[in-house]
Amino acid sequence: MGKSTFQTTNKTFFFFLVIMGFQVLATSCGESSSSSNSAAGQEEPQTEESPLLTFKLDTLAQQSPNCQTDSSNCAKVELVFPYAERGPTAMCVAFNRLQLRFLRGSLADVNGEEEEGTVEDIMNQFLEDYKELQGEDLPFSMPWSLETEGKVLFQNDKLVSVQLYQYSYTGGAHPNTFSTVWMFNKTTKEPLKWQDLGVKTDTLEVIAEQAFRKVAEIPVGKSLEEAGFFEGEEFSLPHNYGLVEDGLLLYYNTYEIAPYVFGPTEVIIPWADLKVVFETDQWL
Repeated sequence: MGKSTFQTTNKTFFFFLVIMGFQVLATSCGESSSSSNSAAGQEEPQTEESPLLTFKLDTLAQQSPNCQTDSSNCAKVELVFPYAERGPTAMCVAFNRLQLRFLRGSLADVNGEEEEGTVEDIMNQFLEDYKELQGEDLPFSMPWSLETEGKVLFQNDKLVSVQLYQYSYTGGAHPNTFSTVWMFNKTTKEPLKWQDLGVKTDTLEVIAEQAFRKVAEIPVGKSLEEAGFFEGEEFSLPHNYGLVEDGLLLYYNTYEIAPYVFGPTEVIIPWADLKVVFETDQWL
C-alpha cells in the first residue's frame, strides 16, 4: 500500500509530534544531580555516577481527520512508553534507541506484519489502511484503534526490565493484544538474553514448569496438552521474560501456547527459587 496522503495541516502536525518525540528519545539524559563547587572556584570532587536511570512516559498520538466530528468512524493511534530522561548519558541514549526498536517490533507483532520501517511508518500505515477501508463504501462504520501502554517493571544497578502492552482493533470478533517484555543490560548497553543471564536451562525449565502448573492449576500427572496448553509440545520458556521485584517474570502471549480463550499467561518464579538457576550470583 502507498504512503499516507493526509491533508497538509494534519500531516504537518503529525510529523511535528513524531519528530519531537523522537528527538526526546535520541537526545542524551540530563546530568545526574550533584552538588556544585564552581561558584567558589573549587574543583569538583570525582564521584562515581549513579547507574540508576530516571524515566518519564512519552506519548505519540495521531488520528484520522474525521475523528473530531465522528468518533464512531475514525482511526486513532496512541503510543505511551517510558524513556530515560536522566542518568549516565551513554546509558540513557542506548536505552532510548533500543526502546524504539522494541516498540517497532511490538507494533508489528500485534498487527501481524513484518518488522520493517520505523514507528512513524507503522502509525502512518495504520491510518492509511483505515482510509482505504473507508473508500470501500461499507454499509456500517467501525472505529479502529492502535494503542501502546509501556512501563518500567524493575530497575537496579545492573538492568532495567520493561513491558510494552499493545492493543489493536480493526474490526472482527475481538481485538488483538501483544506484550513485549525486554531487559536492558546497563553494562553492555544491549538487551539481556537467556545466554547473557547465564541460566542453567534444564534446571530453569523444570522449575518454570512447576510454577506454570501452579498458576494454570494443572495437577502433577495431568499433561499440559490435556489441560489445553502447548498443543502436544513439551513445556518451553517464553520469548518474553524479565527480572522483576519478585523474581523472574515469564510472559506467554495470547495464542502462543493456548487458544485465544485462555488469554495471556504470566508466571513469576521467586528469587529464592532462582538461586539454583543462575550459574553465578551476579543477577541475584
